[in-house]
Amino acid sequence: MSSLLEIQDFIHTVTKAIAQSLEIESTVVDLELRRIAGTVKGEKAVSNGVIQKVIETGKYYIVEHPRQDAHCSQCSEKQKCKERAFINCPIFLDGKVIGVMGLMCYNDVQRERLVAKKESLLSFIQSMCELISSKVKRHEMYKEIEHHNIMLNQIINTVSDGYIIVNTENKITNANKHALRILSKSIEEIKHKSIKELIPDLDIQNVLVSKKYTSYDEVKINGKVFDIFVTAMREDDITVGALISFKKVDRISNRIYRRAFQNHEISFDDIIGKSKVINEVKDLAKTVSNTNANILLLGESGTGKELFARAIHFASERHANSFIPVNCAAIPRDLLESELFGYEAGAFTGASRSGKPGKFELANKGTIFLDEIGDMPFYLQAKILRVLQDRTIEKIGGIVQQDIDVRIIAATNKDLEQMVHEGKFREDLYYRLNVIPIHIPPLRERKEDVQLLAEYFLKDYSKAFNTPNKRLSSKVIEILNNYDWPGNVRELDNIVQYLISVSNSEIIDQDILPSKLLKKSRRANVIHNLSNDVTEIIPLAEIEKKAILKALEVYGDSTEGKLKAAQALGISNATLYRKLAAYKKA
Repeated sequence: MSSLLEIQDFIHTVTKAIAQSLEIESTVVDLELRRIAGTVKGEKAVSNGVIQKVIETGKYYIVEHPRQDAHCSQCSEKQKCKERAFINCPIFLDGKVIGVMGLMCYNDVQRERLVAKKESLLSFIQSMCELISSKVKRHEMYKEIEHHNIMLNQIINTVSDGYIIVNTENKITNANKHALRILSKSIEEIKHKSIKELIPDLDIQNVLVSKKYTSYDEVKINGKVFDIFVTAMREDDITVGALISFKKVDRISNRIYRRAFQNHEISFDDIIGKSKVINEVKDLAKTVSNTNANILLLGESGTGKELFARAIHFASERHANSFIPVNCAAIPRDLLESELFGYEAGAFTGASRSGKPGKFELANKGTIFLDEIGDMPFYLQAKILRVLQDRTIEKIGGIVQQDIDVRIIAATNKDLEQMVHEGKFREDLYYRLNVIPIHIPPLRERKEDVQLLAEYFLKDYSKAFNTPNKRLSSKVIEILNNYDWPGNVRELDNIVQYLISVSNSEIIDQDILPSKLLKKSRRANVIHNLSNDVTEIIPLAEIEKKAILKALEVYGDSTEGKLKAAQALGISNATLYRKLAAYKKA
């Protein structure tokens, strides 16, 4: 079946809306010249007409004088043609033509409108073609996902372990037959229900809110004890759910699993960088690793604060004990206190009958990493201060003070000093945490590390994705070096994953770079070329005019050149045409 035919209802809505808004007839045909939708009569387009040429060449055609135009010379219906003017544009999918969208005029009023605004209408119709293409792409993706889901369900039902999938709201979305047997439930009984209703003692909150975290626990279900692993499911660095698996593990192995899943060992050698600024930070972090002083890691999101925290822990005398990360911003406020300090049996409705240890208790003799400390509720800051002062904790519902020996490494991307002045963060806690401040520089301040990091990620993900080794072209490296990286190392990591996924060649070239990087590069080129012409202070309007004319010199005065110039300048096509029209009148 034609891919366009599968989204016929959507295309019909688009063509109808175009015809009503422009008062010009519109149509869409597929590769077999069938009219998928539109306001033009006839089931099929002419087999040797201009539409066929669009399919064969992949080019658009604007014809102002049908029957007389050279493009109409081979059309068998030329003498019967009632069209007064038309624009036909190809619809692409993955670089191949899958159909044609056209605007057709059948009277003088329509023709006059099309001819007068042909360039803006061309830009509009090309945008509509891209819209239809993206809809086809999504439709095919949904079909593929549906097919994969069927295969996945068949696979997970053949394995011997039980599996349950939950979303970020703790609701069950799927389970295999072995999990259903363990729970003594049917899929209809558990689907869309909270996992807490079925397994009250299972804690999956940390897995849902932590980036690289897998937890292990022992849980009693229907009178039997099961070993349960919970692993975060991620898509584009965003947690979309968790996989709960039931496994049989002997008692001796339990201690091994606890250790393995709580401690992901990192050394300072794992922190990639050769720039002076990053080496200075690494040297400072190494120097203070073996002290027990509290450390405050400062830096923008994505700079690698948790990486530094882990490296400090594993370089310290506490390395043999637990490193416990806690994201203070990701855990709901009403759960954060119980997560940090634990609770006694029956402390509140829904509490486990056996109670639960908190993160501070689990980190005893080791290190607790309080990420996003600036988002910690004000009332909890007092309890953290008590831990720092007295080295004791008290569980929710408890009456006994428990001694604790834990080192605190905190991190934030906020200005805590300013928050103290505004009364949003406790001053005494700030000075307790800020014993050794370490500022981790953003990637834009260590540009000499960009290529090194990109090549490291390239090698690492090529191995992980089981793809042949790839390398970056010199132009790609130049563009990466010129980008500001607002998302820092994490953004670069994601970009490299994207490039490996979409590249089909050994050398990764600029043609597959995300548009945000290309726009930055093009705009930089235009501004650089313009700057060579500016030798004195001139009005902004004149600078704007120079920029526009320089962009047209770079990309050309054709319709396609104007589209590229507008994109490089960061303005719409309509704005560009309006400015050019004003310059002609001046």
